[in-house]
Amino acid sequence: MSNQDVKGISRRDFMKIAGLAGVALQAGGMVAGGVAAGKDPESYTGWESFNPGTQFFNRKPFEFEGPAHTPVGEVRRPSHLTDYVFGRVAMFQKALETHPNWAISDPLEDLEFPPPLLAFYKEFPERLEWDYKTFTETIPTNKEDAKIYGNNYLLANVYASGFSAVSAFLPTITDPPEVSDFNVKNAKGELKPIRPDPLPFKSPDLAAEFIKQIAHLYGATLVRITTANIDWHYGDGWRGTPEGYDHSKLPAHWKYAIMIGVPMEWDVVLSNPQFGTSDDAYNRVSIAALRLEGALKSMGYAARTNSPVTGYDLVEPPYAIQAGMGEVGRTGFCITPELGGNCRMAAVLTNLELAIDKPIKYGVAEFCTKCKICAEQCPSGAISMADSPDGLVIRGFEHWYINNGACYNFWRESMGPMGCRMCVANCPYSRKDNWMHNIARELDPRDPTGVFSSGLLWMQKNFFEHPTAEEYRRPPIGEFASYRPEPFYLHSETYLDVKVEYPTH
Repeated sequence: MSNQDVKGISRRDFMKIAGLAGVALQAGGMVAGGVAAGKDPESYTGWESFNPGTQFFNRKPFEFEGPAHTPVGEVRRPSHLTDYVFGRVAMFQKALETHPNWAISDPLEDLEFPPPLLAFYKEFPERLEWDYKTFTETIPTNKEDAKIYGNNYLLANVYASGFSAVSAFLPTITDPPEVSDFNVKNAKGELKPIRPDPLPFKSPDLAAEFIKQIAHLYGATLVRITTANIDWHYGDGWRGTPEGYDHSKLPAHWKYAIMIGVPMEWDVVLSNPQFGTSDDAYNRVSIAALRLEGALKSMGYAARTNSPVTGYDLVEPPYAIQAGMGEVGRTGFCITPELGGNCRMAAVLTNLELAIDKPIKYGVAEFCTKCKICAEQCPSGAISMADSPDGLVIRGFEHWYINNGACYNFWRESMGPMGCRMCVANCPYSRKDNWMHNIARELDPRDPTGVFSSGLLWMQKNFFEHPTAEEYRRPPIGEFASYRPEPFYLHSETYLDVKVEYPTH
């Protein structure tokens, strides 16, 4: 084509205009793309997205009708005096203070325990032995160890204290459900009733959709919903209830349980047992639940938070599993697809009519049967090495469960913020959201042969160096090891002008 006018325009000018038009179209596409990205909450820069995208595993293919829990014997509801380890050890400590000369070989009746606790120790004598060891040996030796090695964990305790300081100001329930759940406390501590005309939702499905959305925005990573079940509520001592209160049935307004979960900070988790802390997730999940409780009450619905900071009237793992948050693992708690065992949970009970979620089966039971990493790495030996949960029955349900007496004993032996969390740190399901781990999340549940999970286990057990269970223990048995090196910002020797002692053999 000659360089003649094309409909009044020269070829050269036509090419220039076409080029400019192409640039304009590309620019327009970039603008349109930028607008779309700006509307996408996943593109928030510099801020973790707490919208439902954090619950990225598609549970639909793995849902089943349930129930997730089927009793194999007489169901016994949990007790604050026995099953709740902190309640039990507090009573044991008080009994030893009253009877300081009591020895493990003496009659148990001499400690004047309430009948339920006396019966519990006779059913589980190993728990008695561990609780006795905790207060007569472990705690005293831990205090001596702290004098020598405590400087190494100063910043770990500082990190934990920031969360516990906030938790100290979170509200506690002092009134029974019929009062506290229908009232809101103002800044002066006065009770004000919720609105008498609840906001009408078009359907339970839309109500559940709204609740899940705002729960994510309030800070929840995972959110699922199920119905209330008295089998999973403590048989005594609901918060704020007076003496003589009837605990044999649930209050009529405890209809649904909204289960939420958040992870502990990932890099700190891997530095357990010495440098980790549960306080961060305990604090964040409690605040998220209280926010959700406030929203429900503002709409005119009864609500009560059960969380690590506010306290519990129920046990959360069976609720979470029934709601399809995950499956029960070898550890006895809920293993979720997104967070594995690194999920601290809270429940909000309400009378808002909600569509419920189904439980899921995505291969945890089969994986835990052959894995055993958590049991092999447990410093206290509290996790069962059994090939299956057959015969492991507690409160009428058959599943793996932890010897919480042995578990708590090591809590009081480890350094840094109290606790251990090793079963969380080394669980193969407890992995960050990245392409490599997501491939495993998607393929393993869909592999009927089990070859994929066996290969993953072989790699984890052969390619990754880690301490032995004994190395997490105190000297001279161990050396206060951690699963992975502590994050740089928790390293006392780097930041503080203090002398740090390391255990030597």
